[in-house]
Amino acid sequence: MLNEKTKYSDKEILEKGAKALIKEIGYSGYLRFIQQIEQNNSDYLKIQEEIFKGMNIEDLYKKASDNWEIK
Repeated sequence: MLNEKTKYSDKEILEKGAKALIKEIGYSGYLRFIQQIEQNNSDYLKIQEEIFKGMNIEDLYKKASDNWEIK
């Protein structure tokens, strides 16, 4: 599914993702998240597969849309 949000560069995606995480879980939560990703980097794909198991792109889009808040 394409929308205008797919126009961002990788750098912009990282910046926006970091800002969203900081907004949601604060700076200390963000730092803990980064630490966990770095420590478990080799297992990240396994974790991702487990989290999204059985979901297709429409399911992911629906879940994201249901949790999206415009402020």
